[in-house]
Amino acid sequence: MLGNAWALPSLKEVWTSFLAYAVELLGAFRAQGAAQETSDEELAKRMHDGDDAAFEQLYGRYFDKIYAFVLRRVGHAATAEDLVSDIFMKAFAHRRTFVWKTSFSAWIYRIATNRITDHYRTKKPTEELVEERHDQPANIPGAPQEADRKMIGIELEAVLEKLGERERMAVTMKFYGECDNAEIAQALNCTPNNAGVILHRALKKCEQHAGERLKSYVGT
Repeated sequence: MLGNAWALPSLKEVWTSFLAYAVELLGAFRAQGAAQETSDEELAKRMHDGDDAAFEQLYGRYFDKIYAFVLRRVGHAATAEDLVSDIFMKAFAHRRTFVWKTSFSAWIYRIATNRITDHYRTKKPTEELVEERHDQPANIPGAPQEADRKMIGIELEAVLEKLGERERMAVTMKFYGECDNAEIAQALNCTPNNAGVILHRALKKCEQHAGERLKSYVGT
């Protein structure tokens, strides 16, 4: 009886206990890592206080998103690279004036949206087409269609310019940034339902302002 009471645990029991401990330890490490990930809000506050390393972290988090967003808007890699450089340079120049009212996401997307709008305002359609021809020789089949799509893009930008800032951000984040309503809501500082309402209203306005060529292109 006494010997059975003090019997050593079996190898299976030892291994099971070890696995349970390992799983528990791994979960603790993951939780600790998640807790240590600094929020955008904390990084933005540190950036505002002069911590350039905080800005570098935010730059790393948002560069790919903003680059993809800009590239889909302008359709030209070299132009997108120049614009993204301008966007983050402007953000860096104004980092000390940033105040956390909505989110860093809203701030950087707003800078990006305004920079792209300025790009289309100051660049003539003929300049866009000449730039495109440098990248794509005219003798390549399909080049006229590329030029036509470029003109469609310029017309679309003209329509977007007629929207309010929040509506323009909603449309561009949805269709160029491929953001869902929750991400748009974060940028606009509203609920996802309200973001959906803003987006629906903006698309109705786009339909009203679109020309026949733009409508026919979108409808195809």
